[in-house]
Amino acid sequence: MSRTQCKITLVCYDIASDKLRRNIDKCLKDFGVRLQFSLFICRLDAAGAARCREKLLKVLRRYHKEKAPADSIIVFERFHPDIACCLLGAPIEREPSLFEVI
Repeated sequence: MSRTQCKITLVCYDIASDKLRRNIDKCLKDFGVRLQFSLFICRLDAAGAARCREKLLKVLRRYHKEKAPADSIIVFERFHPDIACCLLGAPIEREPSLFEVI
């Protein structure tokens, strides 16, 4: 299966606290590329998705006092590129090196 046929992960968030939002942003930059201010696209295998979730949970635990009741992080895992194309309005033809998970 080619890389363009692989599935992707979309992560979006709505966080009121500037401090918590900055730390979530730093976390997600390790796993993907920003599409909009609070939307990241990541190309992750199952292990990478688990690491991303674990790291996000660590950030949330560390800044639990900063979290407001209305805050949310939504992870849409394993989207097929055709679905992402419908959501984002552009096909994902090739993948920049920033998508790699180390």
